[in-house]
Amino acid sequence: MAEPDFEARCEQCFGLCCVALSFDRGPQFGHDKLAGVPCHHLDDQFRCRIHARREDLGYDGCEAFDCLGAGQIASARFAGENWRRDPAMARRLYAEFSTLMRLQEMRQALVTASDLELAPDQHELRRALLGRFELVVDGPDRASAETVLTDARRFLRGLASELAAQV
Repeated sequence: MAEPDFEARCEQCFGLCCVALSFDRGPQFGHDKLAGVPCHHLDDQFRCRIHARREDLGYDGCEAFDCLGAGQIASARFAGENWRRDPAMARRLYAEFSTLMRLQEMRQALVTASDLELAPDQHELRRALLGRFELVVDGPDRASAETVLTDARRFLRGLASELAAQV
């Protein structure tokens, strides 16, 4: 099983965090933005025109956000599609990005759990779940995403309960 990659590579992404997600004007963002509408600071090449000045202009939320690599994975999957002109295709891309962000967050939690002192059967289950994540995120089995997420949540909740009981 390959070591999962959680590094966001913005140069390989369609600026999905700046298009697919919504945000409200406040301490973290300098303006309101609806989901599916490109940020007005995003250029035609999906690059931020204020990147170097984000913090100064009140976009700390942009600075803090990390898709854990979900953006470049979703962008690669839709690279040959005309999602910019096809609203239905764009919605599919945004949904894929959302699912991949949840998968990557849960996957990262499972990787981090390798540092915990777990029973051998728990480590075995954790490794098996990671193998399933690999098939969903990096491989051909996209249809199982929700099932894998549910199983991982169940495992991590149980693990958290056990660890809390030990304290």
